[in-house]
Amino acid sequence: MNAWNKRVPEIAYLLNPAFCSLIIYHVILEYQKKSSRDFPITLVYLVLPIILHKSTRERITSKTNMVVWIQKNPDVLIGFPSRAKSLVPFANESIEFLLQKNILEISHSELSVVKTLSKAKINVIADQEILECINKAAHVGRWFAQMGAEENIYAVWGVKP
Repeated sequence: MNAWNKRVPEIAYLLNPAFCSLIIYHVILEYQKKSSRDFPITLVYLVLPIILHKSTRERITSKTNMVVWIQKNPDVLIGFPSRAKSLVPFANESIEFLLQKNILEISHSELSVVKTLSKAKINVIADQEILECINKAAHVGRWFAQMGAEENIYAVWGVKP
């Protein structure tokens, strides 16, 4: 991972820890609400490549479960393994950010939200694409909760932990 002053500005803006953390936070929060379980840390590495990939994010819908959705949209799997691998350092950086801010706790390879972020502060975000990322992240959290075992989720996305 390059130091901040050595990152390409576009990459630094898009993949900054605060923004990526907000996406990951919403996935974990919705997962916990839906499943009443802590979030398996290995699933964090699927979040950013799903949400930050515009073509994938725009097609996420609440009308179907994840397996059916992927069967109807198999092209979202093209390049997914390489996207996931390339975003690992940014996911790690985001988790560190959330842990340092005492928003998440880690225990037994699972993450849990311990400090809820203010919805009022999030709702003042004017950028529609950022709001879309947050809304779709919450949906992915519900998808993951419905799927159960993390191995099943990885299998559906065609990658291994």
